[in-house]
Amino acid sequence: MGFITIDENLCQKDGLCAMVCPYRLIALEVGKTFPQTVPGGKERCIQCGHCQAVCPHGALSLQGIKHDWPFFDPGQLPDLDQLTQLIRGRRSIRAYKEKRVDRDLLQRCIDLAHFAPTARNSQQIGWLVIDSKTELRRLTEHAIDWMRHLQASQDPMAEHYGVQGLIRAWENGYDGILRHAPALVVMHGPAGYRLAQMDSTIYLTTFELIAFSQGIGTCWAGFFQMAASSWPPLQAALHLPEGHGLTAAMMVGYPRLKYQLLPPRKETQITWRS
Repeated sequence: MGFITIDENLCQKDGLCAMVCPYRLIALEVGKTFPQTVPGGKERCIQCGHCQAVCPHGALSLQGIKHDWPFFDPGQLPDLDQLTQLIRGRRSIRAYKEKRVDRDLLQRCIDLAHFAPTARNSQQIGWLVIDSKTELRRLTEHAIDWMRHLQASQDPMAEHYGVQGLIRAWENGYDGILRHAPALVVMHGPAGYRLAQMDSTIYLTTFELIAFSQGIGTCWAGFFQMAASSWPPLQAALHLPEGHGLTAAMMVGYPRLKYQLLPPRKETQITWRS
């Protein structure tokens, strides 16, 4: 049978597993034969688990995937009004309490965000959480040094991003890079993986919504990410796994302020084609 196992006492030969497989690695004649894997299918399988999850009879097991999955309960999905509060209520937080983010809660948020999709279910992206004030200050100093370099070399980015003001603020005790956030979540992936940035963005977008639902504020750390992508001292200071580079970063902390209103947005621009 290859990389799937079929319980012939349970299988109804309905073909659902074959229909759902994204790479058509399962074949059968509906109503006549039991599912069979195609030649070379094991090497092409991305272990997405769709074939196992779609079977209402529990007849299929996928090699390498646990069998005791929890059942999906559509009755627990939030309604559109609840989703509106979650999506529209989330804001980029730039003022944080000094309180350290609870690690157990942060772990649960990350574990849940890790269920977000990745290209071909590759799951190659790693998470790094930094919640030491000393370490965050050290890393931010490297980002400031990058800005000083931009200014000294008269790089057009210096004026575009107003680095002179950010440097001056830092020297006067204000952190305009990480906003004195008590924690920083860093995503990293293999240097040769072309979809690392996309996967990381999906992960962090999912994470920030989960975090918001649990009272944790977030903000994308754009300046830090730009510095880490081009400044070797900061890259070295991050101590990422060999061959990995930073793909995204997000400030994390408990919001100091409470917002009362949902934010507006420009009118959605949609082009329909049929």
